[in-house]
Amino acid sequence: MCSHPEDLTDLKVTSAPDDERLVDMLLAGTPDRVADLAAREARAELDGLREALAMVGFALEPVRPSEGLRGRLGAALEGMPSPARPVTTALVVMDMLKDHLAPGSVLEVPRAREIVPAVKARIDRARAEGTAVFFLVDHHEAGDPELEDWSRHNTGEPLEELWPELGPAQPEEVVTHRTYSGFFGSRLDEALRARGVERLVLTGCVTEIHLFATATDALQRGYAVEVPADCQAGSDPMVEQVILGTLSIMRPVRALAATRASAA
Repeated sequence: MCSHPEDLTDLKVTSAPDDERLVDMLLAGTPDRVADLAAREARAELDGLREALAMVGFALEPVRPSEGLRGRLGAALEGMPSPARPVTTALVVMDMLKDHLAPGSVLEVPRAREIVPAVKARIDRARAEGTAVFFLVDHHEAGDPELEDWSRHNTGEPLEELWPELGPAQPEEVVTHRTYSGFFGSRLDEALRARGVERLVLTGCVTEIHLFATATDALQRGYAVEVPADCQAGSDPMVEQVILGTLSIMRPVRALAATRASAA
């Protein structure tokens, strides 16, 4: 790594092609979360390039930013949450149901059984900390067209459909939904708003369907979303990695977050 700003003049000449691509990304203002994901196999090189570019910046004469740039910076700072204000979090346990976890069930997700201990530990911790816990239950009435596409599943009483080890305690809420997203056609958003929730810790299954749809809906409603890797289950570990990687670069839609705050 170069130790002096003047040593950086040869940075591009001595860089490998991949390093040049990373430099281009950094100079273009690519968000850190996107650059980190693109360079996950070369994080050390990326960090070194960030340090080198920072040294270049410190060596240059300061330039007063344009009015347009100052305006964008000001707007970005105003949109950032105050670190002094606590953010209300809810733990959401999604579709940890008998028809997904029972061996041989029609829509079995074998990996979901593996995450039961981790999800249970999250629930216990949330209860101990006083964090709200919501249980989402995919539920279908007789005649639901979705049963034609996905076979008959989750048609019993919602409380009875929950995996026994992960049942709710009073006054925790059970919210039913009938399609991919837990928000679509359900009372989830209303229930979260009633508690002032701004951040979701989303757990359960199926990662590439219900969790992904619910997480993107939450982000578009202005919620921050975390999906712990040890508390989610999809059809395959590689599929899970793709979904978690995609969600890692997405952030809440701030305009909608502001609307939610003003309506509260």
